[in-house]
Amino acid sequence: MTERPPSPTLPASPALETDDDRVLATTSQLAARIEATVDCQLDEATLEAVLLELDRGGYVDWTTVTRDGEYRWDLTESPERIGAAVAAAVVERVHCWLASKPGR
Repeated sequence: MTERPPSPTLPASPALETDDDRVLATTSQLAARIEATVDCQLDEATLEAVLLELDRGGYVDWTTVTRDGEYRWDLTESPERIGAAVAAAVVERVHCWLASKPGR
């Protein structure tokens, strides 16, 4: 049996905290995870402003502020909530498009 070359190492992504099956992260942890995953550096202040708006819309949950003054977010249900909102928007657009077609 021939030896296989070692698999390439992947850069380690910053871990997000888990607590009782919840996914928790501070703004800086989330920014680091996004940067490691998609190689895009985000301004943390801008990301925090976006997260606050997402919290107002019910897409993420703000849980607490750390001792360092960072927001801590519960992202557990965020993919489902955001996915449902995107799906509803797409269905509405398709419905409007179909309604605008002649002969309908």
